[in-house]
Amino acid sequence: MENSLESISFSLQQAIFDLLLQSPNCKLNHIFSHLKERQLLISLDKDSEQNLFKQNFLVMNALFNLQTDAKTIGYTVVIDSINIQLIRYQENQLSNTNSKLADYYLDFSNIVISTEEIKSLLDSFWHYYTAHNHFELHDVSGAFEVLGLPNNANLKQVKRAWYKIAIASHPDKTSSHNSDNYLAANSAYQTLIKHFSRTK
Repeated sequence: MENSLESISFSLQQAIFDLLLQSPNCKLNHIFSHLKERQLLISLDKDSEQNLFKQNFLVMNALFNLQTDAKTIGYTVVIDSINIQLIRYQENQLSNTNSKLADYYLDFSNIVISTEEIKSLLDSFWHYYTAHNHFELHDVSGAFEVLGLPNNANLKQVKRAWYKIAIASHPDKTSSHNSDNYLAANSAYQTLIKHFSRTK
């Protein structure tokens, strides 16, 4: 199994490097679109959430492997939560590598996780993403509207709507550059979580 994953990852590395040579500053969703167009993102699981996670895992594995390999030919791959950059490597250059994240994605045993763990990782990602993008939505009524819910929706419905949007908004699911929609949905979710905690 691991050999086939390594083979897929190697194909992804080549395709991503080719893309970065043409467009040195790419959004992650653009990379996913490119890989899908080249039919390199194959189905890895019958369950849609598991499949999405596994495809994302392999893309990140490819990126972190590429980050290591690119140095041997004079490049650095800068991996941010949404942006990927290919720049010329310079001696004494500070590395932006998050070693814990790299260790996680370079270990193929981490590709097998539960659906609950996937939801937890999505939560962590959006907490990080909104903290670094300063997008705020304080209006409770507007928050319900952003999530497509009536004002009398309960906490369980809010969580379900949020996870549905988070999965559907993943770069592998859409080729559009609609990060503002991602941020709005997450901000709405955070606003409603605070709202429900105040009204207990």
